[in-house]
Amino acid sequence: MLSTLGFSVGRIDGIWGPLTAAALADFQTNMSLGGDGVCGGRTLQTLQQLVRPLGDASVVAHITERQRLESAGGQLIGRRIAVGEAGGLEPVTASVRREIGRDGAEVLTVHHPDWSTQAAQVNRFGAAVYIGFEVKPAAPSVSYFQGRHFVSRAGQKLAVDIAGGLEPMFGSVETNGMGLPMLRESAMPAVLCRFERIDVLLEQTRQVADVVAQSTRDLLADQPAA
Repeated sequence: MLSTLGFSVGRIDGIWGPLTAAALADFQTNMSLGGDGVCGGRTLQTLQQLVRPLGDASVVAHITERQRLESAGGQLIGRRIAVGEAGGLEPVTASVRREIGRDGAEVLTVHHPDWSTQAAQVNRFGAAVYIGFEVKPAAPSVSYFQGRHFVSRAGQKLAVDIAGGLEPMFGSVETNGMGLPMLRESAMPAVLCRFERIDVLLEQTRQVADVVAQSTRDLLADQPAA
């Protein structure tokens, strides 16, 4: 609701964070509702009355996401990129770090079994893009964030590009929108790359790094008109 009215809450992810709290207090102040940051009955009623005729709340969130990418510029020089894994894939993240780092990016590698912990660290780092890797006993896939009211278009584009680059090595690679903690709690476009077999992945580490680096370059270079 707040996003529809032009109060920036960041990505619509269902998380009550500092941006949402600040947006609510700002809205209350503008509507002479006290500005205490508590969404009580009067505040909720006012929101519902104003939002009903305005339409899709995701529009502002999509614009915000696009602006984040545009501020990164169409290159990796000086950009902050995060690469994470939940255990056992250090060679993969190291290879991706080297490949992206050659373009002048500042790369953070995160190694932790809890994806929420990773997302918090990546948010503090201020990454423009976040790519995660893990092994699961299922078909290879690349996932991006999709919630009830918002789909990360930038994440979706990155996922589709990476999946297309991986298919010559791994066969069919699915892309899907999900609400996993790593995708939902990160403040930037993020994807999670899942592979069925660690041995096959490690054999293709260099090629995987090449695909991820090129897809990241392409994402940052893509600045569609509003």
